[in-house]
Amino acid sequence: MSTNGSSPHVLILGAGLGGLALAQALRKRGVSYEIFERDTHDTERRQGWTVSVHSMIDDMKESVCDDMPRFTTVDHLDSVGISCEFAYFKHDSDEKMGLRDDGSQSYIWANRATLRNWLMTHIDVQYDKRAIRIEEVDKKVTVHFKDGTSATGDLLVGAEGVGSMTRKHILKGKDLVQPETSYLVSGDVHLTKEEMEEQMSLSHSGFIVEFPGAEDGRLYHLFMSLDTIAPTDGTVHTRPGHAGADYYFHLTGNDDHADRDDFWTYSATAEQLHDFLKRQCRDLPPRFRGVLDKATVERMKCPPVRLNTLIMESLPVSRVTLLGDAAHCMTPFRGEGGCHAMKDGLDLARAICSVDQDDEEGLRAALDAYQKGDARARVRRGGGVEQGVRVRHRL
Repeated sequence: MSTNGSSPHVLILGAGLGGLALAQALRKRGVSYEIFERDTHDTERRQGWTVSVHSMIDDMKESVCDDMPRFTTVDHLDSVGISCEFAYFKHDSDEKMGLRDDGSQSYIWANRATLRNWLMTHIDVQYDKRAIRIEEVDKKVTVHFKDGTSATGDLLVGAEGVGSMTRKHILKGKDLVQPETSYLVSGDVHLTKEEMEEQMSLSHSGFIVEFPGAEDGRLYHLFMSLDTIAPTDGTVHTRPGHAGADYYFHLTGNDDHADRDDFWTYSATAEQLHDFLKRQCRDLPPRFRGVLDKATVERMKCPPVRLNTLIMESLPVSRVTLLGDAAHCMTPFRGEGGCHAMKDGLDLARAICSVDQDDEEGLRAALDAYQKGDARARVRRGGGVEQGVRVRHRL
């Protein structure tokens, strides 16, 4: 932890990508912080899917200390020297649309676990800290944890994701998260070197194909993505000498009842999900079925991840604020959520460092500008155009 007597002492709830990006940016600036994670240190949790990183790469490099490893090592293609590429297809067309890096690594796909480990460099995370109550008294904020401990600071940042208790504190118990009528059927597979190369001939990092379901004719989108490249010893890592790769997939459908707790996918067995996947995708051209043909019941995601959205145009201004999915969760598209969360963390660090801890008016003004600016930036970033990265170029 770094210290600076005139800057606010910052409490960060959540050691995900956004919270860690904020911690790194504060560390660079010598600002005092503490970061808390509700999971235990030895919890083996799935880190989530790959992250599309583009518009904030230069900002990230400038916002962290020189003792950090090279940022682009988080690129899941870094070891094989191939540029990131994400494609969009229609099942009945040979046209290939999408995004491709020009070789400068200004647009990369990052393995989420690798990216999180990079962000944890020299960060002292306090684990097994589940927040249960927040108090704001005078110019201080105290967070109380389930284990009976507490921490007090000048500013509290909720970075604990879609289920944020910090957001519920700010909104006085209201929950504005809206379940989506889109739903996922997901799984993962391991491909041999030859199978991986076949997938990469379609698109280096991943692709989406739009098609009508064979069983019901409804519109579906099949998302395929490289996760990690495996070396010859079978461990998951990114380096030369690979023996294949791990991929994951999402079949995305839409149903008016998918926002209900009793929608069929949430109680379905892995066998039922696997059968649905195979039936709806059976008429896809063979080139798009390379991953699906290896999908097994055992590696289906059961129950599937539920999709939610949350967009807040404004927040009350106090010494408590939010970043990432706690403020604006979105349905997964090209892994954008992680990029938005990290950008939030870097922007918030600049706002915090612009004021003195005792300057109540200045602090409120800085946080108000961050919160309003973040809402505008979400629209721009969500539109798919920033720093030369555009959606659906012809490739």
